[in-house]
Amino acid sequence: MVDNATKTSEGISRRTVTKAMAWAVPAIAIAAPVPAFAASGETPIIETGAACKAPGNSCNPIVKGYSVPATVSNPDNIDVWVTAITININTSGINFGLNPIPPLPWFIPAGGSLNVNFNATSGSSANLDFQLGFLVTWGHESDGSDMDHDPIQVTVTVPATPPDCCK
Repeated sequence: MVDNATKTSEGISRRTVTKAMAWAVPAIAIAAPVPAFAASGETPIIETGAACKAPGNSCNPIVKGYSVPATVSNPDNIDVWVTAITININTSGINFGLNPIPPLPWFIPAGGSLNVNFNATSGSSANLDFQLGFLVTWGHESDGSDMDHDPIQVTVTVPATPPDCCK
C-alpha cells in the first residue's frame, strides 16, 4: 500500500501520528483498573492496658522486664494474623529482648479479638520512667507472606514505679 499522506517538516506524516495515538489509548484504559485489586480491608485495633514490671523470675512466664497487656481486635470480615513485633522505641537505656505471649503468630478471627502481652525482657526491671514502642506487622497469611499492610505502632509509657505484673 502506498501512503500518500502529507509529510510534516520533520518527515513524519499526520497519519503515522494518528496511528500511534490509536494504539496508545487502549493500553492506558486496560492498565487503569489494576490498583483497585490491592484494597485489603481494615487495620486491626490494639488497645493497651497499663504497663507493669516483672521483678525477677517470680512472674513466670513473664520474666524480669516489663509487660504491656493488650487486646488486638479485628474489625474486618477477613481473618488476620500478627506475624512479627519489634521494639522500635526504647528510652530506658536498657537492652530488651521480646517475648510476646502467646507466641507469634497471633490469629485474630474476623470480627473477633485476642488478649495478648507485649513483653520486653531484660536482665533488669529497675524503677525507670520511659517510653516503650512496638511495631506490629500483620496480614492475612500466618507465614507473614502478605506484606501489603502498614505496620501498627503501639507506644506506651512505663511509669517510674510500675505496678507489679505478679499481683
